[in-house]
Amino acid sequence: MKIVVSKLKRSRGMALLLALIAVMALSLIAAGLYESSQASWEENTLSRARYQAGILAESGLSIALHPDIEPGDVALRHELAPGRGWEVRITSEGGRFPVNSMGEERLRLAAVEMFVLWGLDAATASRVADSIADWIDSNSDPLPNGAENTFYAGVDYPQFPPNADIASLEELAFVSGMDQVEKVQPFWRDHFTVRSDALIDFNAASQPLIQALTGATADAAANFIAVRNGDDGIEGTVDDYTFDDSGEVQSLLGISDGEWSEFSEFVTLAGTVKRIESKGKVGDFTETRVILAEEVTEGRNTILRPLTRFRE
Repeated sequence: MKIVVSKLKRSRGMALLLALIAVMALSLIAAGLYESSQASWEENTLSRARYQAGILAESGLSIALHPDIEPGDVALRHELAPGRGWEVRITSEGGRFPVNSMGEERLRLAAVEMFVLWGLDAATASRVADSIADWIDSNSDPLPNGAENTFYAGVDYPQFPPNADIASLEELAFVSGMDQVEKVQPFWRDHFTVRSDALIDFNAASQPLIQALTGATADAAANFIAVRNGDDGIEGTVDDYTFDDSGEVQSLLGISDGEWSEFSEFVTLAGTVKRIESKGKVGDFTETRVILAEEVTEGRNTILRPLTRFRE
């Protein structure tokens, strides 16, 4: 009898232990499912926020392409609800260096000066500028400090240079010396273009680019930018000043007629390719869409005709 009771107690104890183990297992499973569902919910929330931010960015682009919209228009900055809206900036793509025009000696020299202003030594700056020119020219003869096929074959890139226009700024990264440029200017892609009308627009160009091309002093170039940005000192707002007289530009930069004539063929005050950057925001999330559009005249109206679009 005692043996039966003992076995019964052991059986009950084992059943209780198994029950406890089962409860613990179920608790762990439930906790895992909860954490998994939370992660999935958070991931879906992030995806929705990014999607909505993208939609808002696209809305900003649609506003910017309207023919009656001017840079700095209040409609380009709009908040639909707290933390939800778009901000659009319209500028000239001519404010960036036209890299495919660097076969021109004057522009090549300007590129050298710009690289030096960024912090590169003169020898490396010259090597990069000449190498870019060699990349896009139609021959295989290297410039004094440049690089043609012999150099690239020696570093396991025998297919370079293509001796044709650069189609994408990512291609520029393969040019000899650009790794050194990236060390002093990580955002060099923001300073070059392959899509402008090949002229440098002084109503959008950066201070280093203006200095490099004109030889103006840093103070004169800074003053020119300050006048261009208007009373609020902010680029891309409604009070920005647009230059339409080259004589006024010369005066502010301290450039003589003779000096201006040396590079005036590469300058414009009305670039025809516009850069439209639209940033949609939902809470802490932003999505940016960019359109490059060409100004064209249809009848009596000037409209923007999109050339290309991409995400940033």
